[in-house]
Amino acid sequence: MTAEPVWIIDHDVEDQDIVRLIWQDSALPNQLVFFNTAEEAYERLATATKAPFIIICEVNLPGEDGFELRQRLLDTHEKKFKSVPFIFWSSHVSELQITRAYDLAVHGLFIKDGTFEQLKDTFQTIIRYWSKSKMPAKQG
Repeated sequence: MTAEPVWIIDHDVEDQDIVRLIWQDSALPNQLVFFNTAEEAYERLATATKAPFIIICEVNLPGEDGFELRQRLLDTHEKKFKSVPFIFWSSHVSELQITRAYDLAVHGLFIKDGTFEQLKDTFQTIIRYWSKSKMPAKQG
């Protein structure tokens, strides 16, 4: 399993707390890094020397939304932006939003499950899958 951190972009503090509990309960080894806005995450990525393992981004963010962030990452020519699995999650999405997400070449879109155990299973599945997947180098 790769040791890079998992970035969670979500302005909902309760959701951030639940993710922290899931990580602790699951003993997942990756550090969690939280951002409240797309702009915070983009600024951090722009200065990072090494990319995160995975980015999990709420679709509906204040200011620049998740779609706009994903487009900015695709528009850059740096490999570190393009080779990071980018996954959307949200409490609810429309069919139009699902289509838009996949038009932006996201690596998955998940609904925030109703129970702790369901959400825990979702996160464990995401981490297991991407731990086994081969990707281009995320540097440079």
